[in-house]
Amino acid sequence: MRGLLNLLCRITQVVLFACMLGMIVIMVSLVFTRYVFSWSPSWSEEVTRYLMIWMVMLGASTLALFDDHITLYTLVEKLGPRARLIQAILVRLIVGAVCALTAWTGFKFAHSMWVVIAPGTQWPMTIPTVSIPITMTLISLFSALLVVHDILKFSGRTSNVLPVQGDYMDGSFRPIDAPDSD
Repeated sequence: MRGLLNLLCRITQVVLFACMLGMIVIMVSLVFTRYVFSWSPSWSEEVTRYLMIWMVMLGASTLALFDDHITLYTLVEKLGPRARLIQAILVRLIVGAVCALTAWTGFKFAHSMWVVIAPGTQWPMTIPTVSIPITMTLISLFSALLVVHDILKFSGRTSNVLPVQGDYMDGSFRPIDAPDSD
């Protein structure tokens, strides 16, 4: 399982890099053509918007896997270790259920957007909208995996399934990961 998650993280990393690179190339060419030729392609802003949507959604799924979305820790820090695990399990179950529902309805919505054509690119609007149910499916699966991980931790066992966050991300939003300020 860890190997599959590592592969998924690497693929996501490559896709995110390709999206960022594509955005940079398109925007630089847009600025160049706008100021040198007084013309800009109509599709450029649409494509960069689609790339940004995919980047945000795939980045959200990666953050969900590493349990590193921005969170208010004030109340959680006051709980004991076992109460924190119970709270984490409940939150993950809620997140997983909401994401599964969003994925289910999102796939139907993305499929219905096949007939709606974007004006600049002439692409179906399924291309940007399908990022939402794909991401929600990933977050739902990652939430289930984290629930299993937390249940094992709660029962005193360890799980070596999760990939190492430092292999894929530079920093963390969690206070527990912050360097000591002493």
